Amino acid sequence: MIVDNYKVQDQTSAIEKVETIPSLISSMGFFRDTPVASDSITFDVRENTLSVLDDSKRNTRTTNTMDSRDFAMHTLAIPHYSIEESIGRNQLAGIRGFGKETEKAINMKVAEELVRQSERHDNHEEYLKALMLFKGQVDTNYHGLIDVATEFGVAQQTYTFLPNDPIANQLLTMTRKAKDGLKTGSRARGYVLFAGVTLFAQIMDNDDVKAAFSGASYGNNPLLNELGVAGAGYTMFRMGNVDIVLYDDEFTTPDGTVVKPVGDAEGVLVPRAELGEAFFGPVSKLSGVGTLGAKRFASSYRDPKDRYIDVDSEQNTLVVNKHFGATVKITL
Repeated sequence: MIVDNYKVQDQTSAIEKVETIPSLISSMGFFRDTPVASDSITFDVRENTLSVLDDSKRNTRTTNTMDSRDFAMHTLAIPHYSIEESIGRNQLAGIRGFGKETEKAINMKVAEELVRQSERHDNHEEYLKALMLFKGQVDTNYHGLIDVATEFGVAQQTYTFLPNDPIANQLLTMTRKAKDGLKTGSRARGYVLFAGVTLFAQIMDNDDVKAAFSGASYGNNPLLNELGVAGAGYTMFRMGNVDIVLYDDEFTTPDGTVVKPVGDAEGVLVPRAELGEAFFGPVSKLSGVGTLGAKRFASSYRDPKDRYIDVDSEQNTLVVNKHFGATVKITL
């Protein structure tokens, strides 16, 4: 039963069954999803570089040990994002039926509301990941501005694109900057340049790009084939080991402000690698004490006087780009 009269009904299993909307940033593996059992995250930051191992004789003590190094401790709160909606008689006024038919229709309305809320949570998660990937920030009302550059003391690298210069040399310079800033324990699987409308047009107008793709179809792109539905709404092409994506996504905040993570005359180049984590905290209710986090939580409550049903859901998400220095902001 999806609605239990006059009791708080856990709807987490129901909202988890809603199919996730494929989105670009979330589909590319930049952030590893990590459920946690606390309302804040404490972790250390070290200079972790790619290294090889020394060989040793079998069945003897290994020589591949980690040297003692100083590290900095950081504690960040996990922001809480909730949605609350009420289903009243007005939304159910068109129902014709009695008894079980009426209850069935009410259950369907609750299910439809859970689908709508799940889609809003998917969109908000994409917003959080995009803002962290491109700007290294999470802007919250309660916790203020979380800025990776300030928190970790890492500056985003920069590059000025020159439309008339050979693009191969420029891409090589950008990727070297990104590689130098990448301190993960894995290699980059290529690079992605997310370009705003104006920058993308300038790149497309470059003589080298015109020559490389004269008579070719931009749709035959390996990244586009990999992303499938998530990449279907984007224009992209590959130059060497760099996928260039026209990125003009906009997000609207609750107060009506339109946020563009990448400006029209800007771009951000990032390595295809795991750059950070998306931490998902436990539910904010009392039942969440000591439990593990998840991407979504939901519940419903039917008014004892039978006037409405409250349907609420939440996500407790903190996205952290631990390698913000591996991103390169590009301007004209």
